Amino acid sequence: MRRKIVGTAAFAMLALTMTFASLAEEDPIDRIELEVTADIQTGRKCSILDFEFTVLSDGCEVQDAELLNTNEVWGSQDVPRVKVYLRSEDGRTFSVKRSGTRIIGAESEYGYYDENLFVYILQLRFPSLREQVGGIAEASWDSTTTAVWSPAVNAGYYEVQLYRDEKRQGSAVQTESPNYDMGKYMRLEGAYYYKVRAVDRWNAAVRSRWTDSGRVTVDSAAAESIRQKYPLPVGSGPLIDLETQPYYQDMYGWIAEGSRWWYRNADGSYTTSNWQYIDGKWYYFDSKGYMVTGWIDWNGKSYYCDPESGAMLVNMVVPDGLGLRVDSTGALIE
Repeated sequence: MRRKIVGTAAFAMLALTMTFASLAEEDPIDRIELEVTADIQTGRKCSILDFEFTVLSDGCEVQDAELLNTNEVWGSQDVPRVKVYLRSEDGRTFSVKRSGTRIIGAESEYGYYDENLFVYILQLRFPSLREQVGGIAEASWDSTTTAVWSPAVNAGYYEVQLYRDEKRQGSAVQTESPNYDMGKYMRLEGAYYYKVRAVDRWNAAVRSRWTDSGRVTVDSAAAESIRQKYPLPVGSGPLIDLETQPYYQDMYGWIAEGSRWWYRNADGSYTTSNWQYIDGKWYYFDSKGYMVTGWIDWNGKSYYCDPESGAMLVNMVVPDGLGLRVDSTGALIE
């Protein structure tokens, strides 16, 4: 009786093996869809742990992955490459053509089988780190007015935005050095801090995240000392003479003169015959520095600034009574 049970079990196992073999031959894996994410930063240690692989197609799973770059840390000229080993499930074999491979997040250089067709190996390439700027680890103050921060790998220059009492002071300034004297922007009392980010050396559209500094407090005595060190020029603004109208000395932001408006930056400068981006909107100022409304011709295109707020309008029919429309850049749609 025991022999009969063993014989039956052996026969069942043989039939099951033949079934798997039949499935492997009749239903090979001919499609691979793999999603790859990578957290790679220049200047950081190279590790395969910085990569994550997710199989989106059926029939296989990631068995292993290997980093092909041999340097210890990621450099600005590196092109990351990895090799991914996919193992089939249920004894199925691979029969994949290049057109049947879809990689999300990387580029497939080539793929090939191991000797038994149960493992498929993909070699993947990631974008060059040439267009990846490193982050800024620390930002602080070297003195009351001098901002300093740690250099970033691949940085062509830095953008620095100053804040006083949580309000942005003018536009961001640019510097190629990992430090900047903010004194001319800190003429008033208050609690100051700044944000700084790096801009890629080869592609200005690539920027790091903003890094915040600590706070410094400028009291009345310090503010007076800074004003003496960084005086505003006489006539600093449209029709303003600081010697005869000293109350304008410490006015910044939007300033009204009768029915007209102009904008003084934190360093005492103001824009003329050009656009300026203020609090998320674009404004145009004439040759004397006054804000302009209505239609404005600029570099061969026409733009419309709201008669009430002065801000450039986008993606809408403008209120000029003619039914004209502007696009997402503010330019008139002909």
